[in-house]
Amino acid sequence: MIKNIATENRWIGLLILFYFFGTVGICIEDYKYFFLPLTPINLLLTLFIFYKINNDFSKRFLVLSLIIFFIGYSVEAVGVATGMLFGSYSYGNLFGFKIFETPLLIGVNWLFLSLSAHGVVQYFTKKTLILIIIPAFLMTGLDFFIEPVAMVLGFWSWENNLIPFQNFIMWFATSAFIHTIIYYFSPKINTKISFVVFIAQCLFFVVLYFLIT
Repeated sequence: MIKNIATENRWIGLLILFYFFGTVGICIEDYKYFFLPLTPINLLLTLFIFYKINNDFSKRFLVLSLIIFFIGYSVEAVGVATGMLFGSYSYGNLFGFKIFETPLLIGVNWLFLSLSAHGVVQYFTKKTLILIIIPAFLMTGLDFFIEPVAMVLGFWSWENNLIPFQNFIMWFATSAFIHTIIYYFSPKINTKISFVVFIAQCLFFVVLYFLIT
């Protein structure tokens, strides 16, 4: 048990260091263009460490994961193609490989954000409505800081450089739908890695929001 905790802490330490140096590096103009191309590695490392520590590779949990990934990617792909869901926007090249002008890794982002948000709220309550609404609010609140930072860094761009309010409405609606599905599957998600991932994401974007936007 002690050995397992020590191993978990080492993985968490690696993740925290990656976010710390990424945040610092992006804030320093001379190093920004070295760190930005590492964005796909950051997303995949976050997902890998989340799943390694959560340690649930059951068929049920993997099916849930695929559903979340599919929903997250699909709404983004439809949004990019039509401009009708979030507003009119397009992705840059920092997320890597795209299908329908939408990077596959954006589904990974939705996946670990959704699971970690659920894990955080699950620590405090098991009530149905709260487990659906509060994680959706947390994710939408985080997106408030993500959007301006993403535009500055070239993750994606909005038409006329204006973030439409419908983007946040759609973020909440999509998040609430995903968390309804998560509640139906009722996974027991590791609390420690949930807090680490969600707080790391919050600190990364909040710090960059105040320093580079």
